[in-house]
Amino acid sequence: MHHPGFRRLPALLPLLLLLTACGDDDDPARPDPSPWQEVELPAAASDTRTLAVDFNGDHGLALTLSAGGGPLAGDKHGFYGLQPDGSWSATDLGDIRAAMATMDLAVDADGGVVLAGMQYSGPPSVVLDLRGPAAEYIEQSTYGMLTVACEGSFMVAGGRATGGGLWSSTAPGVWHFDGLPLTGTNDSGFRDIDIRGGTAVACGYDDGADTLQVILTRTAGTDWTKIVPGGPYAATYLCIAQADDGTIYLGGMDGAGGPSPQAFLSQRTPDGTWTDLDLPDPAGLHGIRDILVAADGSLYLACYGEMDQTQANLVHGSPTSLKKEITPFSGGFYQIDQAADGTIYAVGFRRNGQTGLEEGVMMVRSP
Repeated sequence: MHHPGFRRLPALLPLLLLLTACGDDDDPARPDPSPWQEVELPAAASDTRTLAVDFNGDHGLALTLSAGGGPLAGDKHGFYGLQPDGSWSATDLGDIRAAMATMDLAVDADGGVVLAGMQYSGPPSVVLDLRGPAAEYIEQSTYGMLTVACEGSFMVAGGRATGGGLWSSTAPGVWHFDGLPLTGTNDSGFRDIDIRGGTAVACGYDDGADTLQVILTRTAGTDWTKIVPGGPYAATYLCIAQADDGTIYLGGMDGAGGPSPQAFLSQRTPDGTWTDLDLPDPAGLHGIRDILVAADGSLYLACYGEMDQTQANLVHGSPTSLKKEITPFSGGFYQIDQAADGTIYAVGFRRNGQTGLEEGVMMVRSP
């Protein structure tokens, strides 16, 4: 799942999300009346974004992050657990270092939690393993440990920005720094990781290679190996996901940092063939931040670009027929995941275009 950088902006004043479509009647990109509803999380601090959500069996956990009183005073974490009745309540994960900013989380089948993020003092990348009897911090000197994934006992944490690495774990508190088939030190970064059916895939970049983009794969018993990359030539990989049959979906942004960035989504079949899939209004989507392959095999995309004026969007459908499902609003979605009962949850933030104020957002789609 994706794991974003957090910008310090005030919390957005609540706005009503329009659930009906806008635009011309013959606009093929406009959504039907939305099947999504907004979920009210317990009151959180101001200057907040909802960054992550994860489910494993009967366990569900969401993360919000709010700017604190400066880096050393710490950012304020909010953790919310999914209740049997479908509501969310504040969850206490114990004391977390004041100078740590959690960017992602994963839950195992027993309800154990692993957090990944960065800290403002000491080694900048850190994993906080809460699965054992005592909390354990596992640090890395390179910058940006921002994403973590879990399936059973196979867990992986990934670094983002220069010098990122991949760590894996098969037991609480036991982490191994993985060897990577990349070109050199401080030349790699990883944006997203997914584990399904005992296989992990990671996407990012390798500055020292002939092709900047990189996709790696491994199982619990093998080393990481490269997959021939796909997508547009100027693609920035932001998210990756797998289907049960081994098909890989890769998403992100084409032309990031340029005047006209747009979203892209590519599919790799088990025989290694890449295909660029059609998106509804890729320029309007700006970028894809997370991909969910749902239990029924359909795709869900959480969308958000790179500039303040970009909009939040949720897209759903088959690989050959994708459609927006909400009226876009100023803000973005970071992650999307499915609970055991089939309910889909997407998290992100909403921005007031006039004031710049923000608030965390969680939306739900019933099965």
